[in-house]
Amino acid sequence: MAPATVAKTPRISDDDRLLNMWLHNRSANTARAYRADVNAFFQWTDKALADVVLDDLQGWFDSLTGSDATRRRKMASVKSALAFGVRVGFLDVDVGAALRLERGRDRLSERILTEEDVRRIIDQEPCPRKRVALRVLYFMGLRISEMCALTWRDMTRRQQGGVASVFGKGNKTRHVLVPAKLWKEIVAVRADDWRPDTPVVPGHDGSPLHLRAAHRLVKRAAKRAGLPGASAHWFRHAHASHALDNGAPAHVVQQTLGHSDLKTTTRYAHVREGDGGGNYLKD
Repeated sequence: MAPATVAKTPRISDDDRLLNMWLHNRSANTARAYRADVNAFFQWTDKALADVVLDDLQGWFDSLTGSDATRRRKMASVKSALAFGVRVGFLDVDVGAALRLERGRDRLSERILTEEDVRRIIDQEPCPRKRVALRVLYFMGLRISEMCALTWRDMTRRQQGGVASVFGKGNKTRHVLVPAKLWKEIVAVRADDWRPDTPVVPGHDGSPLHLRAAHRLVKRAAKRAGLPGASAHWFRHAHASHALDNGAPAHVVQQTLGHSDLKTTTRYAHVREGDGGGNYLKD
């Protein structure tokens, strides 16, 4: 009688081990994006990381299509993986250190919606549930992944409105104010049989709103309002810009958005068209 064969577990390559360590404890969305960037590089070069040379990085970067920002982001992912490999002893040389990425032009001001734009996008959304999603993005300044992950366990009622405990980028928790009017609107679309794990912004069937569906919701609402280029992150930009322009202290906006550096927050100050330092000088 022939001995029973035992299925062998596929051997994990050194590159896979390195990527798993590099992405350990990163958020699911961040890990997925970084891994996709590095895997795209693997497919192009068909080499292990230990065999990569500077020519490979330069050739791949030159072959990339899309916006300059997208190309730089993909290369930054690969450079980060290579640098990590050297730090932990998997690689002898950081060939990515020799590739300098030019800083792209700051086009933040082109991605700021006016208060009238935001109002039009929200007001022209006919579905109450989707309208709540848009208002959560704007009035709470959440990343779209943070909104999709928010459940009623994270919400605390206050005398006026409430507070949401948001688990965000960098595995950090921050507490975000929920204005009184928005709290009432969120409660209005909540299921009668809600539980602590019920999503604050549900999908059409009451289940958690999927990230792709949330992006699609925002795109359709923006297109309906005549702003087809706007995305979910533009609402976050608008929150920061409008709050600062209306007198909110920068450190308050920083805490709301979860920025680790105040410089990131203050980029949003006074970026609206028609404003500039000259308006504040005496003639």
